[in-house]
Amino acid sequence: MTTANRDELLSLMTLVRPALATQSFIPAWTHIRLADGFAQTFNDTVSISVKTKLGDLAPVCVPGELFIKTLSSFNSEQVLMQDNDTSMVLVAGRSKMKVPVLGIDEFKMPVLKGDPVSVSLTDDILEGVKRCLFSVGTDPTHPSQMGVTLDSVGGKAALYSTDNITISRYATKSALKLPADAPVIFPTFFCEQLLVLAKAYPDDDIELDLFPGALRVRFGKKATLLSKALVDTDPLDFESIIAKYFDLRDVRKSLSAMPPSFDAAFNRALLVLANETDKAARVTVSKAGAVELFAKSQLGESTDDFTVESAAARKPFHVDPALVLRGAKTCGSVAFYDRVLLLASDDATFLHLVAHVTG
Repeated sequence: MTTANRDELLSLMTLVRPALATQSFIPAWTHIRLADGFAQTFNDTVSISVKTKLGDLAPVCVPGELFIKTLSSFNSEQVLMQDNDTSMVLVAGRSKMKVPVLGIDEFKMPVLKGDPVSVSLTDDILEGVKRCLFSVGTDPTHPSQMGVTLDSVGGKAALYSTDNITISRYATKSALKLPADAPVIFPTFFCEQLLVLAKAYPDDDIELDLFPGALRVRFGKKATLLSKALVDTDPLDFESIIAKYFDLRDVRKSLSAMPPSFDAAFNRALLVLANETDKAARVTVSKAGAVELFAKSQLGESTDDFTVESAAARKPFHVDPALVLRGAKTCGSVAFYDRVLLLASDDATFLHLVAHVTG
């Protein structure tokens, strides 16, 4: 018999919930494993484990969704848990719920092989994951498009993502040494849960353990995130790709503050192109600083003129306004190049390249 604070327990169960399996091929993976003072879930790809105050509870696997929804339905501050071999009774005030349970032996986890190489995940690196996450792709044939890539440039951590139309880059001041200097891809779902757990445990050191075929992150002694690794036999050299479009050493010189009308102009272009499968708005830099944005479809036409101080005259090109607006949400500077439109943070630590498209 164990008593727990309902809100605290529900908060912890919500943290492990994303790694519950949605299919019952292995029934225990749709359950939350409660043992050794930790709650754990696993869905054959990702596992999440968090420390609880249930150390005196007999080891058991409770049905995940049913357990969480039951806790959510209670109004009492405290929840009493009574378990036997086949079920657990949850009692809160005058409410009682009986749920079936499984033995912990049915909860199978993969065995991590080899000795890991550990890397500290600094706030800088976590910010890079957050900034690059929105431009991750979904093409399973290209692992680099399925997550955020952690690499080392000049001994410092750099993070990248791409969807094959845009590229994001975040440069950090954090020292980084990777095994064999090989970049590491953080799968998208892994990135999302990494950020959630980092927010839940802000005062704990975060360590990444690199295993052959697996990634494990430890949040002090309070939580663990484990994921299968994405393997790319021919990883992208993001720095070389970006260098084809502009010189990173001189990028700050080309950047200008986005004019106040920038977002509104691209939003109007997007309205005109709303029904188009391939969205393409024409950008013309006719003379230094003078920019025209034009869009046309069966819905109508949109024309906007604005000034970008450092923009040099270029041949007209086309971009997808939706992709520009997506990147502009976290950027304050812009530059125009022959093959890409560049959005950036004011200090150029974050760069977002949007490829030109066919008009």
